[in-house]
Amino acid sequence: MRQNTSSPRPNLPFQCFHTCTAPSVNAETAVLFVRGANQKRLSCTLVAFPQHEFVQVKMNYTGSRAGIHRFEARMPFDEGSNLQFYCFKIALTGKDSQDISDVVWYSSLGMSRECPLQQHCFAFEKNPTHPQFVPDLICYQVFPDRFASSRGYFTIDAQRFAADEPIHANEFEYKDPDSIHCGGDLDGLAQMLPYIRGLGCDGIYLTPIFKAPSVDKYDTEDFDVIDPHFGGNGALKRLRKQSLGYEMRLLLSGTFNHTGDMHPWFDRQERTGKGAHHHEDSPFRDFYSFKESGEPYYHQHNPALPKLNFAVKEVRQAIFKARNSAVRKWLRLPYGADGWCLAAAGQLGDGGTARNNVKRLHQICKAARAAYPEALMLGDFNSDARYVLNTDENLDGAINYTGFLGPMRNFFAGVSLLNEPIPYTGEDLRRTTENYSVGMPQQVKLCLINQLDNHRLPRFFSIIGGEKNLYLAALAVLYTWRGIPCIYQGDELGEAITQYEIGPRSPLPFKAMQDHHVTPYSARIQSTLNELAALRRSNPALTMGSLVFICAGGAYFGFIRLYQNRFSMVLVNAARQSVKIEQGSILFPLLAALYLPDDAIQADDGEDSGESLLIPLSGRNVRRTDHGEGLEALYEMLSRESLQLAVYGQQKPTESFTQSFLTELTAGHSLTLPARSTVIVNNREH
Repeated sequence: MRQNTSSPRPNLPFQCFHTCTAPSVNAETAVLFVRGANQKRLSCTLVAFPQHEFVQVKMNYTGSRAGIHRFEARMPFDEGSNLQFYCFKIALTGKDSQDISDVVWYSSLGMSRECPLQQHCFAFEKNPTHPQFVPDLICYQVFPDRFASSRGYFTIDAQRFAADEPIHANEFEYKDPDSIHCGGDLDGLAQMLPYIRGLGCDGIYLTPIFKAPSVDKYDTEDFDVIDPHFGGNGALKRLRKQSLGYEMRLLLSGTFNHTGDMHPWFDRQERTGKGAHHHEDSPFRDFYSFKESGEPYYHQHNPALPKLNFAVKEVRQAIFKARNSAVRKWLRLPYGADGWCLAAAGQLGDGGTARNNVKRLHQICKAARAAYPEALMLGDFNSDARYVLNTDENLDGAINYTGFLGPMRNFFAGVSLLNEPIPYTGEDLRRTTENYSVGMPQQVKLCLINQLDNHRLPRFFSIIGGEKNLYLAALAVLYTWRGIPCIYQGDELGEAITQYEIGPRSPLPFKAMQDHHVTPYSARIQSTLNELAALRRSNPALTMGSLVFICAGGAYFGFIRLYQNRFSMVLVNAARQSVKIEQGSILFPLLAALYLPDDAIQADDGEDSGESLLIPLSGRNVRRTDHGEGLEALYEMLSRESLQLAVYGQQKPTESFTQSFLTELTAGHSLTLPARSTVIVNNREH
């Protein structure tokens, strides 16, 4: 008969914390912190999967402070692959015996009664090969046709429009902007490099620029030629030369999943007489895949975008294998791009499908790194990209739709990526972003591109109703989140976006932007972006640190970035009124990581905290009944830190606010989050 296995302990009498990058970046040693139970009653085990079968390693107790116990173990990865997974098992014995009274597993999903699935475990790379420049990178994405023109003006249907002020949307009343080239080019972009560098951005991320009939250039006609509208190959050479002078990186978009129907390989228009579309005996017939009806496979069912068939050797040679293939050519000087973002990366594969998708992406990355070892390889996925990101020697990262762009637009605007209304709380955001990071190595998380806007979506400033304070608060989150911040062109225009109905593909007043006089608020945004860039680069916790949520509720959330002895605490309140939150033990991760260094461990035989902690079995955060007992001494240590506070949004960074907020923080009781604001607290270098 089955035993009654219902737990007599619905709430756990201890709390755990672990992060891959704090307090040490040494991957050979795993460190676990536990509070709430006497260390003599705790038996902690590191469970690793070096060869996909679990290996248990007994963890050594290395001391305590203020009721927080530290356990360490060496990772058993000598014979394993580069990508490693692990979790922890914590056994609790009875007070008067050695018998085990409770067993809990701890993974990146939190605490559970059973051994977690491998994909839910903590993950790291033994020998990360991601480019060294990534942590400090801040990008500015450019849609070239609408950004800046070397002629000093845009030309729309033979009519000139100056760039000294925004062009009002009613100018396009009888025109289709998506089908008209407006005259932006790469030489115009090159002239704007000092402006972009002045925003604090040191990377340019271009939408597709290869020769194509459309404005967005996703229907490539020739992978060997930069579109003449943008100035041709010479313009890219000049842009690269000038960007190197400003120490700026250059990322290109690769539309290698498909070609345009005007590409000579496909040739729908019958210009060559040997295109695959009309001739079954075409030398390029196998470059594409055809259904039994003779209809080609198209990307997103768009007849202008026939899908390439990577099962064919000649396609692989032309796209990435040959020395002068598309992938390799543009990474070498005189073009010297620093990497690729692969469009429709999740759909690239064999036979008109995504078959062998992971394999083909791996081959593209290998070829790119053979041409340039420091190439940053990214993917543009509209959904979950972890099936690729959690494989060895593949893409470094991706456009972070699922883990940032979508949740942030949901939270701040209540509007989904499909432009549908969605009620969304800080708790929803925490759950979504945490779940997406589960099982992903920290090194990969740092290579994710985070955006609030791009060329496909309605402007973020518009969907939040043009609320200026909320916009600044959201920008502060963008720059403090884990990964690569990326500004989309025109994000700095402020209320001009709504006043002139500037959409994601509208021509920009680049001269006015360069002179900082679009509007006073846009000038403020420009200076704020520069300030946030400097703040980010001043603290390695913001460039390389882990991200741990510490609170979340209806219209607020908070997280900590941790790296060695540095931290950054970010607290966000999107509500129209201030919010007071109880601190409890929300800072336990910070206090454990910062104030339990290797050389300051003391024995602790104190009593258990017992059931007063009330840690939820299946949750990551403590309940409201947790008042943070036993952490007073650690808050006192926090009060000795030299803290720097910055605030963006409705609350102004006054001396009185700074003093009152830091006093509340170090008291360890409650925190008052100001309305429509993001508060950032950094500790200075010791």
